[in-house]
Amino acid sequence: MKDEQKKGLRWTSQFIHTGHDIDPETQAVVPPIYRATTYHQPDPWNPPRWDYARSGNPTRHALEDAMAQLEHGVRGFAFASGMAALTAAFLLFDQGDHLLVTEDCQGGTQRVLRGVFQRLGIRVSYVDTSRLDQLEQALTPQTRAVLVENFSNPFLHVADIRRIAEWAHQKNLLVLVDNTFLTPYLQNPLTLGADLVIHSATKMISGHSDVTAGIIVAADEALAKRVYFIQNACGLALSPDDSYLVWRGLRTLPVRMERAQASADALARALVDTPGVTAVYYPGLPDHPGHDVAVRDMRGFGQMVTFRLQRPDWITDLVPHLDWIVIGAGLGGTETIISLPELHCHAALTPEERQAREITPDVVRVSVGLEDPHDIIRTLTEAVKAVSTSRPGAGPTMLL
Repeated sequence: MKDEQKKGLRWTSQFIHTGHDIDPETQAVVPPIYRATTYHQPDPWNPPRWDYARSGNPTRHALEDAMAQLEHGVRGFAFASGMAALTAAFLLFDQGDHLLVTEDCQGGTQRVLRGVFQRLGIRVSYVDTSRLDQLEQALTPQTRAVLVENFSNPFLHVADIRRIAEWAHQKNLLVLVDNTFLTPYLQNPLTLGADLVIHSATKMISGHSDVTAGIIVAADEALAKRVYFIQNACGLALSPDDSYLVWRGLRTLPVRMERAQASADALARALVDTPGVTAVYYPGLPDHPGHDVAVRDMRGFGQMVTFRLQRPDWITDLVPHLDWIVIGAGLGGTETIISLPELHCHAALTPEERQAREITPDVVRVSVGLEDPHDIIRTLTEAVKAVSTSRPGAGPTMLL
């Protein structure tokens, strides 16, 4: 389908018809998987578009092109994991540079910054990026960029990317946005002023817990050239087979996200009324501090819900009651997954770092899946009730 035809399609339709044209010879409606590592060059003085798999691959290009169009950027890049994509983004900076990073970002981001990039001389300050005053206070003459995780993990803080970008660009800072939780379906950070958007495509985009991948989309050609150099020089690119799986996941992303976020909204509201739950973190709740920004800048509130039990020691009693729900690391699959941030997504932090971020054993993160919402809500609320009835004094629930 021609680009001008695609632009006339509604948003959900674009996810199906972006990133691949029907093959004129075979009439195939999906791209083939090209596993070749090298390509014949009949005229090596005028090399063809494809020459070596690390430098470019037609299957990977289909995914990269789709992501660039869906994120409204100039060029997309597919990486072997979300962390590979983040690593490529951090490699844009030099020794002595200073970065401002979302305080409760995922633990892997903090691990690579502390264990690799801070060791190489890049300094990092973790701030609440939902508060512009904290960004201003943390600014130094060496600050080069802001990395915003939207929503943050695990407490789902909402950052006003439009305001952050206006502030950052006045100070010649780059704005990088980890858009994993929202996906291009719910938010397009580049249209709000961001310079790079990053995804762990392992999560909602692929959507089936069967592939590891990362994405970067650049807003301008100068940044795109720098990202491509890093992807190629460091050998960080995604394999053809995994590129195909992520591309396929994009086609059903709108349907999956609509189902999952409807269930997440219902679950969050049910947890508010569940004895033994003292806080519910979900931007779709009207009392959430970032609700108004989310309504203004996003197309929905996503499939993640985090809640806090009344007591940290309840978690050991809760787990046996969860029945069929998957417990472990990861999110964004078809199945509902419960993660315990202290043990899973933020295990790389020190106990002191987790305590400072209020990531304690009573915090439970839910990636709401595609099961019948009645089953999800019943299983979780009954599990919490079973624990609370065997424990004294459940307090009131806060909506956050």
